[in-house]
Amino acid sequence: MPSVLYSSSRGLVEYSYEGKGPVILLLKGGHSSRRTDFSHSSLIFEGYTLLTISRPGYDQTEVSAGRSAEEFSDTVIEILDHLNIDKVSVIAISAAGPTGIALSVCHPDRVEKLIMEAALTTTWDDQLKRTAKRLFGRNEKMVWASLRLLLKLSPNYAIKQLIQWLSTDSADDFIAGLTPNDRRFISDIIMTSSSGKGFLLDLEHRVPDLREVKVPVLGMYAQKDKSVAYSNATFLQSNVPQCEIYDVPSNSHLIWIGTQAPQVWNKRLEFLNQ
Repeated sequence: MPSVLYSSSRGLVEYSYEGKGPVILLLKGGHSSRRTDFSHSSLIFEGYTLLTISRPGYDQTEVSAGRSAEEFSDTVIEILDHLNIDKVSVIAISAAGPTGIALSVCHPDRVEKLIMEAALTTTWDDQLKRTAKRLFGRNEKMVWASLRLLLKLSPNYAIKQLIQWLSTDSADDFIAGLTPNDRRFISDIIMTSSSGKGFLLDLEHRVPDLREVKVPVLGMYAQKDKSVAYSNATFLQSNVPQCEIYDVPSNSHLIWIGTQAPQVWNKRLEFLNQ
């Protein structure tokens, strides 16, 4: 999808906007670039309009567009006003969880529904934050370049390096169960990922009070997700009045691949169509 740069009151924001029908706002997770697709672009063919906004520090969206989830939620509303969009259903992926929650809390009149897909509802663990800052601070370009080189030289080894952060299963068992399509999906993630300055911002995001979320919420989480622990799902369900949790029978953070992928797709559509 072609991207557009919008000059908001806080800085430049990159977005893409395509389709005809009810508008879905897609907020991608950490390390995701404009080219990273977790299959959501197919929503256009289901009769929806997909508005994908790059979060601060990713692609060409400037950090000043929102250093906190709440700040960026205000910037998102500027874009909705610019596009004459009254309401959206929001899909928040992984590290975009706090932003999806902030939109629902700060601007409930603009949010129809919220889908949290393996999305954070709690703050980052301190030890994980320290490790992430070492890897994805000034070294982030080198880290991703090295992983992409590994993917060309030894695909299994490259996938193993990624999966050890995403699954509680052994990486060897995980790789053994991959289909060719699953491998292509993971390879595309590696080839399109870029942390930019965005992931360091993600690490510091505060999560708004979940008890203030009044819109219907669907949370889709896997118990074997090592990146976003299942406790995020239980915390979401125990604090949000209108919340349904769908337990994805996935063996990793990547709930969009594997034999359960059609179930995830159908559950999302069922919730959106309600």
